[in-house]
Amino acid sequence: MYTTFEEADEAKLVKGRSLPILEYDKIIDLLSAHTRTIYGREACYELLPTSDFETVNEWLYETTDALTFITKEGTLPLGGVNDIRDAVSYSDAGGTLSMKNLMQIAQFMRSIQRLHDVSPKEVGKNGEENRLLTLLTMLVVHAPLEKEISFCILTEEEMNDRASETLYMIRKQIRDAQGSIREILERVIHNKAASLQEQLVTMRDGRYCIPVKAERKGDIPGIVHDTSASGQTLFIEPVAVVELNNKIREWTATEKEEMNRILQMLSEKVAQKKQELLTNIHLLKHIDFIVAKANFAIHISATRPLMNNEGKIHLRRARHPLIPKDRVVPIDFSVGDDYKTLVITGPNTGGKTVSLKTCGLLTLMAMSGLYIPCLDHSEVSVFSRVLADIGDEQSIEQSLSTFSSHMTNIVAILKKTGPSTLVLVDELGSGTDPSEGAALAIAILDECRRKGAITVATTHYKELKGYAVETEDVENACCEFDTDTLSPTYRLLIGLPGVSNAFIISKKLGLPQTVIDEAQAVLTQESLQFEELLSSVETNHRESEKLKKEIREMRDFVKKQSDELEKERSAIEAERKKILAKAREEKQELLEEALDEANQMLDEMRKKQNARDKKAAEEELRKIRNNLRAGLSKLDDETDEEKATFAPGEIPDKIREGGLYYAPLLDITGIVIKGPDNKNNCIISSGALRLTVAADTLRYPEKEETTKTAT
Repeated sequence: MYTTFEEADEAKLVKGRSLPILEYDKIIDLLSAHTRTIYGREACYELLPTSDFETVNEWLYETTDALTFITKEGTLPLGGVNDIRDAVSYSDAGGTLSMKNLMQIAQFMRSIQRLHDVSPKEVGKNGEENRLLTLLTMLVVHAPLEKEISFCILTEEEMNDRASETLYMIRKQIRDAQGSIREILERVIHNKAASLQEQLVTMRDGRYCIPVKAERKGDIPGIVHDTSASGQTLFIEPVAVVELNNKIREWTATEKEEMNRILQMLSEKVAQKKQELLTNIHLLKHIDFIVAKANFAIHISATRPLMNNEGKIHLRRARHPLIPKDRVVPIDFSVGDDYKTLVITGPNTGGKTVSLKTCGLLTLMAMSGLYIPCLDHSEVSVFSRVLADIGDEQSIEQSLSTFSSHMTNIVAILKKTGPSTLVLVDELGSGTDPSEGAALAIAILDECRRKGAITVATTHYKELKGYAVETEDVENACCEFDTDTLSPTYRLLIGLPGVSNAFIISKKLGLPQTVIDEAQAVLTQESLQFEELLSSVETNHRESEKLKKEIREMRDFVKKQSDELEKERSAIEAERKKILAKAREEKQELLEEALDEANQMLDEMRKKQNARDKKAAEEELRKIRNNLRAGLSKLDDETDEEKATFAPGEIPDKIREGGLYYAPLLDITGIVIKGPDNKNNCIISSGALRLTVAADTLRYPEKEETTKTAT
């Protein structure tokens, strides 16, 4: 059996402060919203990423199988499931369950039955195991016990009369006594109407009474059970019904005892099924959980990532799942292959932190068996630890500055950093003197590299741009900024260091050129040249991306046009074949008609003509008949190209009676003596023969044919 989330190796689970920093808890909240049972919600909040490569893949297979099922079959019937664990444990301890508890248990059993009945025939089909369906078939059905409970318990407060024969007889006695009491009281009401405040029967302390005027209480002997607030009405139980009321009380007590006996009997049967019920709860918990993973994947338009354990992350058009789809800008992100350290630079609010969190959060999601919001074939690595320091964590209680707080976190991260560790640091080295902060940032990145970690860091320091350019296994990246609109595009550009754009932005905002010139004079020539070079590279990259986009759009347009032309060509070809097939069918009909006509003429000539003429005519007819048969045979063997070929010879402008024409299908030359008629057929005469042919098949005869006919 594959590893469930509860059976994962505790030592390999990824925990710690990085999970809330990367907002993993919010992902769990979103995931739990797709569950249908309390068990599934608990499973979501128990879920933690794991560094076990095989377990991660098993969890992803679960999500895939659930997604495959609900896409094809729709959602599972998971509604109406109650938490019955306390009730089951109470019954196992010898307690008697209430009717409400038993109803909930019966409802749970019905839910299990419905789930168990979902497509059991699909399990193992085509030799492929679907983990969701396998879990469904493992559910244990308790149909007899469910039916018994449902028969005995009608509502949370009502038990069926037929729950036992004894209960039925007790209730029958009670009903009979109640009927007798009502008859007696109705006679009293009828005979003593003047003594009554109202002509009705009421209940006081479980006994049948009638409302009697206080001044007339002597008219109706009996026991006073209650008095109205005004004191003017006494509720009296007449002596005639006291004995019957006493009997009802006794039988009601007996009824209660019998009901308790039935509840105890049903509770014992539930206790006997304790282990099977707990197993069903465990399975249902996992079923609801993996279906929630599939529905969550659909909700955020996620795909299954390819997993590796080599530290490689390649995200294609990745979206942060907590940012609305209409606002998030997808990014392409890559680290761990050609370089192990990525330094992201760029202006504030430009998307650096979001890029960092997207990398970390999608990694945690994949390591939890969840699909991630990006394009197909995105790749994520399994890490033993994910360590993050993101955001301003100034601590007033501990009297720590922003810099001190960050350094405290960095110290803790470096202690835990090792191979197969993902380190994410936002604004590395910030909060202190820029030169010292940059030096510390470089040293920290070098330490992470030496320990074999995959590191992604954001920074403002220009020194780190040069560090990334000069250092092996380190790469620059930046968040693009549009200097025309003075706003970030939030696109991540890997391979390019960020440009500060401070002078350009200041100038566009109206800062005098003289002030900008003075500021530039303070910078060293080397710094200016470096910034100008970066700006030029970024501009060229932007133009290159624009050209690539235009090329992609043009390629898509050409492909679309090509597809449309191919569709039109296919339609024309289909129409051509249809026309040829029809023409071929008509041609075959004509040949068969002509063959029948030739056979008839041959029979007539055999009867009427003399031997010499008969022999010549028969020879001529045999020739025609053989030509016709050959035509039919050839017609059967024609290819599509042959069907498109026209009959040889020059096509006449018009068929005239008395004209000499060649009939290729019959291979004879003759004179048209009649036609064409309304069906476009002609009668052609050749020697002693008279044959019907289609006018559009006639051709002008060749010279040798004309000469032959003339002779």
